[in-house]
Amino acid sequence: MTFTRILQLVLAVGAISATAKAATIFNFDTDNLGTSTTFTDTVNGLSATYSSAADPGGFIIYSSMFETLTGNVLGDPGPAGQDGLSLDIGFSGELNAIDLNFATADFTTPSPVTLTAFQNSQQVGSTTTSGMFLSGFVFPEGEIAFDGTNFNKVVISSTAPDFAVDNITVAVSNVGVSSVPEPDPLSLIGIGSGFLMLGSLRRRRRKPASNR
Repeated sequence: MTFTRILQLVLAVGAISATAKAATIFNFDTDNLGTSTTFTDTVNGLSATYSSAADPGGFIIYSSMFETLTGNVLGDPGPAGQDGLSLDIGFSGELNAIDLNFATADFTTPSPVTLTAFQNSQQVGSTTTSGMFLSGFVFPEGEIAFDGTNFNKVVISSTAPDFAVDNITVAVSNVGVSSVPEPDPLSLIGIGSGFLMLGSLRRRRRKPASNR
């Protein structure tokens, strides 16, 4: 195999790795205003089903009044008229990371928001954070993320009476897709450098000796 072909394969592996890590984003912008839970959205072949204990009508899609949550958002209270609800999101596939924007209905101190991850019915982890008041906007906004283990359901809750979410970005797990681990970008750089050195040495060895 020539040095050029080896280098092409290294670059191709890097491109495949980057593609495998592409994210899927659920932002509600293609949903009709007034749609309420329970409902399902599908993006890039992955489905997310939104529900709550107050359904039908626990959470509803409405136009954003926020800064970091744009377009349409999903929040409570919905037609059911209940506050203090948790939002359940069930996914049709295995995930290993999730990140989303949120806003809470607070006028003084921002309330904490908790994201709890489940693998089917088993809790696998959780994280909690609070938003902050942004200049020119009434309600605190923030971002919350979770990763590190596989999951297919999350529950979002807050001590605030109501909250809204948007831009739910998830990474699909490669479990069951391939048993070959993805190469680390730094490893690829090291491999590429090694091939460059190997090519240089081979050229030196082929250089004819000078006449004496």
